[in-house]
Amino acid sequence: MKKVLFGILTLGLVLLSAPAFAATTANVGISATVVASCSITALPVAFGNYDALSATPTDATGSVDVTCSVGSLPKIWLGQGLHADTGSTDGAPVRRMINGTTNFLSYQLYQEVLRTNVWGATNASSPAALPALGITGVTSTIYGRVPINQTSTTGTYADTVVATVNF
Repeated sequence: MKKVLFGILTLGLVLLSAPAFAATTANVGISATVVASCSITALPVAFGNYDALSATPTDATGSVDVTCSVGSLPKIWLGQGLHADTGSTDGAPVRRMINGTTNFLSYQLYQEVLRTNVWGATNASSPAALPALGITGVTSTIYGRVPINQTSTTGTYADTVVATVNF
């Protein structure tokens, strides 16, 4: 009997010394917001040598590479340039390169290889919205042209055009 009583007491002590556990639950909310974002890089339009006596214009191409988050509808705008002529607007830019301070060489940037649609800095003067492909970028070619019969002084001419991606 002593053994049974000792066993019951021991079991009781074990039960009394065991920690009491209770369980309850809570939900952990998980969320994220995917924001529209884009990155843009550009390759220059380098016309090389221009011969004013040539019967054909001098053409060259450059490009703009855009990568955007899926779901955005990016459009690329090309600004007027640092040396735009009088009457130039974002929608109808009149672009010029400069040599020094007073010598200019006119040029234009176009949306397509036929060089009929000038590429400007408005929705109406830029190509259609690009597909937003996410990680994979989209390359848009810039088609440049220096017209014939310009009487610019010899030398090196340059301009800078700002490319903007709107999304």
